[in-house]
Amino acid sequence: MRSLRSRLILGFSLVAVVPLALAMILLAQRVQSTVRKQAAERLSAALGMLQVELRSDGERTHQKLEILVRDPALKRLYLLRPAGGRDLSDYLVEKRILLGLDFLDVADPSGIVIADASFPSPDPSGAAGGVPGLGTTHDRVMDGPRIESLDGRPAMALAAGAPIRYQGDTVAVVRGGLLLDAAFLARLKRTSGMELVVRDAGGRVVATTLAAGVEPALPLGDEAARVELGGQSYLSQSFPLAAGPGSQPRIAGLVSTASADQTIVALRVTSLLLGLLGLGIAIVLGVIWSLQISRPVEQLAVFSQKIAHGQWDEPLTLRSVRELETLVSAFERMRGDLATYREKLVLSERQAAWSQMARTVAHEIKNPLTPIAVSVADLKRSFDQQRPDFSEILDQAVRTVSQEVETLKHLLQEFSDFARFPRPQFATCRLSDLLADLGTLYAGDIAGGRVILAAGGDDPVFTADRGQLRQALVNLIQNGLEAVAGSGRVTVSAGVEGQALEIAVADTGPGLTAEERVHLFVPDFTTKPTGSGLGLTIVERIVGDHQGTIAVVSAPGRGTTFRLRLPLRREN
Repeated sequence: MRSLRSRLILGFSLVAVVPLALAMILLAQRVQSTVRKQAAERLSAALGMLQVELRSDGERTHQKLEILVRDPALKRLYLLRPAGGRDLSDYLVEKRILLGLDFLDVADPSGIVIADASFPSPDPSGAAGGVPGLGTTHDRVMDGPRIESLDGRPAMALAAGAPIRYQGDTVAVVRGGLLLDAAFLARLKRTSGMELVVRDAGGRVVATTLAAGVEPALPLGDEAARVELGGQSYLSQSFPLAAGPGSQPRIAGLVSTASADQTIVALRVTSLLLGLLGLGIAIVLGVIWSLQISRPVEQLAVFSQKIAHGQWDEPLTLRSVRELETLVSAFERMRGDLATYREKLVLSERQAAWSQMARTVAHEIKNPLTPIAVSVADLKRSFDQQRPDFSEILDQAVRTVSQEVETLKHLLQEFSDFARFPRPQFATCRLSDLLADLGTLYAGDIAGGRVILAAGGDDPVFTADRGQLRQALVNLIQNGLEAVAGSGRVTVSAGVEGQALEIAVADTGPGLTAEERVHLFVPDFTTKPTGSGLGLTIVERIVGDHQGTIAVVSAPGRGTTFRLRLPLRREN
């Protein structure tokens, strides 16, 4: 992730995706809360309608009983009932069916059931027992409809009562109502669209519309809550069927949340798809925008590398954002300043080099002139004195003058080579041809084992001035031979590494000190008593003209190795 382009793409992606993700998360939570709140409101409304319907059923039942107790036939059958007679029971059965009630009975004022038209008594003996648990006194049923438990049956009852009066006295109580069993709940389910569960005061389920085998564990509170029943999710809410302190029977309504859950899941999937789409768009735009920024930066980096390598002639033209154009302008000014400084530095170095060389040549010329002057003066004195050994003195003077003249010619030739520095003439060269030239020049040393030419398996083709490169290698080999002084060897090895040709010239001589390595390529510096100090300077100039580098590895007692690294393809 160190790439500028990668960081820009990541930054654009985060800027685009993070706000979108936060917005979608907040939207999803908002929609989820809204959907569930609406579901809870619909459930509460349905339960409210259910309460109204139960209250209406109770009121209608009470009104039916009020009408029934005013029937003279009922009074007559109750007051004149024969012992063991069935007329009253048959009458009650008929009225129960006509009034649409589930149970109907008549009890005396003490609460003992006289006639029952509901269902057979749970007592196996068949004794009249009616519907136990509905109350034993008429006060409990005369106040209005009540929810009562039915002993011995899995149901609750919506019961009501009305007194039968005769001559101003209550002679009996008619009780009747509806069973809150599975059939009653199924009817309510058709009108409300909810699953219903009725529980007694102890929390036991006495009736439900849920499938068989589903054991509902519903909350007891009046607030809506999510429950899992039979692998399905419901929203449940309940309300008490009776008023009063302590535990009361309750009826719970359950609405499936499948549609709301599907809506939420669809919203989440949509959010995910939108997030992925946003991420894809952000990546594409990030790539486009990063290219607009990273490409100019990469061009600036390439331009700075060229400047670092001394290639200052090519101007930089770049069209980009204003800040980068300002930086380009600064680079251009720097390039112009560096070019000016380079010209001044070259001129200064050239003047310093000529000054140094003038002093060197003057110093080196004085050395041969001294013996020449001495020889000429001695020759003149011998001639004036008419010495008999004048011929011998003349021969000695001639030899001395000749030797010193040769020294002057050699010095002037090296100075001429250093001063001219001819521009290299580049052409395609082969490594094998260059090594063959060296083999011809040093055939005797190669035969004697003093020079070894070693090359890799490849024969690379490169661009160079073959003559100048041969001259540089000859200087290095000659220095190595002079360093080993006939008791060692010089090895020339070459090979390709990457996009460069590497040539190493190593000798087994005494090596160089750290101080000598620092001044090795300085003009006029030499480690030989008769050297001019220009040979390695000329080698360095040739390698530099070939856009290459030269390095030296040496230590006292470990020999010296010069490594030349030249590009296979020269940059224009």
